[in-house]
Amino acid sequence: MTIETVKQGGPTHWGVMLAQGWKGELAKIGRDESWAVARGWARHAELLGFHGVWVFDHFQPYPARDDAPVLEAWTTLAALSQVTERVVIGTLVSCAGYRNAEITVKMAENLNILSSGRFCLGLGAGWDRQEFESLDIVFGSAAERSDCLETVLHACSSAWSEAGAGCSAIKLSADSASRGQLVLVGGEGEKRTLPAAVASADIINWQIGVDEFKRKSGVLRDLCDATGRDPDSLRRTHCPNFQLFDSEHEFALWRQNSDRGMSSEEVYAYIRSRGAFYGAASAIEEVIEEFMDAGCRGFMVFCNSAPSLRCLEQLASLSVVQSMIGHSESKTQT
Repeated sequence: MTIETVKQGGPTHWGVMLAQGWKGELAKIGRDESWAVARGWARHAELLGFHGVWVFDHFQPYPARDDAPVLEAWTTLAALSQVTERVVIGTLVSCAGYRNAEITVKMAENLNILSSGRFCLGLGAGWDRQEFESLDIVFGSAAERSDCLETVLHACSSAWSEAGAGCSAIKLSADSASRGQLVLVGGEGEKRTLPAAVASADIINWQIGVDEFKRKSGVLRDLCDATGRDPDSLRRTHCPNFQLFDSEHEFALWRQNSDRGMSSEEVYAYIRSRGAFYGAASAIEEVIEEFMDAGCRGFMVFCNSAPSLRCLEQLASLSVVQSMIGHSESKTQT
């Protein structure tokens, strides 16, 4: 099967974050069963018709910092490339400071081969000081980490310039290897990260509320105009958390839980500022439509109830999502 989910003017990309363990979702599973659970999650997402499965690049559960299993990003993607057939697989995002630039380029090229062109290299500057230090990697200043991100992006551009990576009309499908590697930049920094995305990326990903999404989009448009790039050639995407409630009343009761240490309205304000998909189905669909009206053309969703497959099914059942993904059986091509 072939899908076209990331190209100029193409359809909205609907992806999910793998049940991978970073947010503690594999704590009750155990190491021996963690891969089987993650593999089942990815296969079920593909069966439901989602366009992509994405992974975090972290090594310890957050914020617990305990010894619960967390599947490493790149080796997990290599395995996923062999147990999925259609979905895009990608890093959201690989920390530029964790690996040598040239090695990252080689790993990305290899994953693109292993996945028959379904791999997207997502890169970010990194933010988790404690994790850097646990890996015995220097946590540099914001400027130094931005330098590192730009170094990796430059290495990618140098390696793939002949294939036309970046600033191009992008198609991401099972035969996209001949068109060069797809690059995503994750981050909100307006001085370094956004300009780096304009210069080198095909996709930019944020996790912000819709009002801030609109403002960032304006900043991004100005940067594109200043460099002569078509703003529509840089796809804007969003990475929200998802939790479906039976009613707005149930959602309100959940927000009032004293364990959160905030008032119900403070919790709701935080959810809105992060652009989370929380609430009853109709309210979540309204938020999704707000983002799409603001120019968002991709969602990489983390399901709070992972690794339960039910939350994948709930997300797929939302009418605005279902209209764009359908089921894989209806997408089969010869």
